[in-house]
Amino acid sequence: MVSSDEETSRRRSRRLVIAGEIGNVILIGVLYLHALLWLNTLNCEISEFKPSPVRIKRDTKQLPVDLEDYTIIIGQDTIIPKNVLDRSCSQVHQYCSEKSQRLTGFPGARGSPGDQGPVGPPGRRGPMGIVGPIGLVGEHGSVGEAGRDGKCNCPFPDMYVQRVPIPGPPVIKIEEKMVPVPVVVVKEIEVTKLVPFEPTPPGFGPPEGWAPGMPKPGRTRKLPRYSTVRPPPTPKKKTTQPPIHVVPTEKNLTMDEWNAEMNISTPRPYMGPPTLGYNRKECILAAVGIPVLHAESQYGRVGSWMRDALPNSMKTAKRRWVTDGFASPVLYEYEDERQLLDKVQKIKYYVDYLASGTGNVVYNGSYYYHKHGTTSLVRYELETGVQVEAELDPDMSHVDCGRLPDHTFEECNATDRHVWLYDRPHNYVDFAVDENGLWVIYAGADSETMKMAKLEPDLYVVSRWDVEVNTTDIADSFIMCGVWYGLKSAYNLQTQITHAFDLYRNDTIPGQVEWYNPYQGLTMLHYNPLDARLYFFDNSSLLSVNVRIEEDLPEYIDE
Repeated sequence: MVSSDEETSRRRSRRLVIAGEIGNVILIGVLYLHALLWLNTLNCEISEFKPSPVRIKRDTKQLPVDLEDYTIIIGQDTIIPKNVLDRSCSQVHQYCSEKSQRLTGFPGARGSPGDQGPVGPPGRRGPMGIVGPIGLVGEHGSVGEAGRDGKCNCPFPDMYVQRVPIPGPPVIKIEEKMVPVPVVVVKEIEVTKLVPFEPTPPGFGPPEGWAPGMPKPGRTRKLPRYSTVRPPPTPKKKTTQPPIHVVPTEKNLTMDEWNAEMNISTPRPYMGPPTLGYNRKECILAAVGIPVLHAESQYGRVGSWMRDALPNSMKTAKRRWVTDGFASPVLYEYEDERQLLDKVQKIKYYVDYLASGTGNVVYNGSYYYHKHGTTSLVRYELETGVQVEAELDPDMSHVDCGRLPDHTFEECNATDRHVWLYDRPHNYVDFAVDENGLWVIYAGADSETMKMAKLEPDLYVVSRWDVEVNTTDIADSFIMCGVWYGLKSAYNLQTQITHAFDLYRNDTIPGQVEWYNPYQGLTMLHYNPLDARLYFFDNSSLLSVNVRIEEDLPEYIDE
């Protein structure tokens, strides 16, 4: 049971709660009335400062009672007549149907063009770029001590042919005898590879009965490597007869009258055109050495590189020249092989005509090339810029495919052009230099046989030859010691020099010599008598190789 005191306290609490709630309601009502009165007072003050609006006389037309049948509400505060909206929509639909366009608004009138804005100020010059990293070329090494006089220019005297696959990893084979072979590669890094020793196959190689370990044959001699300009040969002293002492007479006779009286005939010097003469050096190619990589071309995969075969100074002997592509009017000159390796050009020669093919040469300070699309040869003097043009043969092959604006050749059928020289496109003339001077190799337009000519420096043709070899059966050729040699393939890694023809004896030399294309893309092959090396351009790589020759008369001549 709850006591009376507790119940009394509870009632008292309820009364206090009810009284508080009633007080809150009264307070809220008072505040609401106060706010309403304050707002009314504020509206009255604002209305005193508002100008009275202009009253417009409305149409006295009686509006229908139901506004929904007469007006349309667009948006929140926009009401337009329904007939106006219908009329506008019908016009829009009619315009769109006539113009076959989507529902778009009426095009407005074209506005007048605005004034051209002022030219803005030039922008700030950008910051200079960061200098690129230095290449991998090292510094010049110290000059070593002079070596003792050698007997050949091969790395190893007892090695006649070295099969060195380049590029690729070192090849090690287990054979009867293994010898290290140094191979010079780009950036002047020396790599040692172990390759099997293999004697030269039958051909121009060692005589029968020779085996590894035996002394070199007595008939074989290798060319020395010349690092300087070869001095001109000293002229032989003419042998003169002793003077004839004649008893003086009273007659005062001249020399001609005295010769006529004594019946003495003096031979007159030859004043006719140049003749072929004799072979200044008789030798036969026996083998080739190891390819040496001098540099990489900074241009395309097709081209040629040259060294002057008859320089007139030490500076000219150090210079190198490079051409790019199958036809180009530009000859690039480098100060020396170091600049060639670093790809630093010295001069660009822009000749007057388009030089066709990759068989051009530099000889005695002049650039010799074939004028594209003609039967003419051109000699361009590098120092003076003077050039001489002469026709080689009116019946020579020279018509090529058309050229595109990007300086490339169009694709054409064999019937639309003349036959190419070698198994290589867009090549018609190949110059060659040996110990006897300047030569030229070309093809006939009517026949596919190889043609050759001996030239004077002024492009005078001394003599001509027709060699019964198909022009497209060989990949390239060169002339050394008056003998023409033909290479079988320019794309096989291992191939042979299969053709040899003595131009002075007009006889074919049997046999073959092994040849290696390290990069399988040979486009130029020339012999340089200055250092007795073969220079060739192989898939953007500039290489050379030494040769082993036999200077004695070959055995086939004595038979």
